[in-house]
Amino acid sequence: MKSPKKTLKDEEAVSPVIGVILMVAITVIMAAIVAGFVFGVIQTPQATPTASITIDSMSTTSPDDNLTVTILHQSGDTLNASDTKVVITNLGTDDSTEVTLFSITDDFKTGERVPIDTGGDVTATSGDEIEVRIVDTPSGGTVSQLTETYQ
Repeated sequence: MKSPKKTLKDEEAVSPVIGVILMVAITVIMAAIVAGFVFGVIQTPQATPTASITIDSMSTTSPDDNLTVTILHQSGDTLNASDTKVVITNLGTDDSTEVTLFSITDDFKTGERVPIDTGGDVTATSGDEIEVRIVDTPSGGTVSQLTETYQ
């Protein structure tokens, strides 16, 4: 019969070796993460600007009922026009258009009104639900989403 002490004698140095290997692995992983941030491989996501925006007015032109929506920036962050798009959708007909604010203004600041002509892509008649969504393109986040009934 073999003594249990003899079988354990050969495995005395296993624990310190495993500890060293784990510490080296953790150090390498941490160095890779830091290098990723330093060299720009890993980017932190941009925050979506916050702003209170309302639909100031909606109107159509005859005879084709082409929709024009005027939005009002009530408060909050100034929106960079080249980084902001406005999506206008008639929820009843699924007509939709996407407009960049850059084509209309430089920056969209508190107190400013911006009329947005849908260019015939969206039409509206009385009772239609119109959705206006303001999107910040760098972050991909929605700044404001508004729904109003066209009268």
